[in-house]
Amino acid sequence: AMKPTIQVGNSASFTFCVTPEMQPNFGGETVHPVCSTWDMAHQFELAARQTLEPHLDEDEQGIGSFISIDHCAPAPVGKTVFVEAIISEIDESSVVCTLSAKIDSLVCATGKQVQRVLPCSIIDSLIEKAASQ
Repeated sequence: AMKPTIQVGNSASFTFCVTPEMQPNFGGETVHPVCSTWDMAHQFELAARQTLEPHLDEDEQGIGSFISIDHCAPAPVGKTVFVEAIISEIDESSVVCTLSAKIDSLVCATGKQVQRVLPCSIIDSLIEKAASQ
């Protein structure tokens, strides 16, 4: 049930460059030359996953159960965004991360992500059950 190295305060961070593929696009029309909220959520998922990955036992896996995002300033195409995930809570089967995305000192987005950590066999059976509905 997760290695003891997983602790509140552990963090993961990286930068990404906003590319044209990340722009919000509806029905083939690009709406704004910025990082879409859904792409920012994807970056948040990647950062949160990195806080968990080194601490998983061989027979367990993380599965996302919640994400929230407050997209408070645009991240224009071409800009470099710094993303950070910090573990804020841990219990026997969940890891909660607080997330942020910044361009220099400008906060573009904040959020929260929850991963459930379960034995691979349980995750497999949950997926099989959903697939057979």
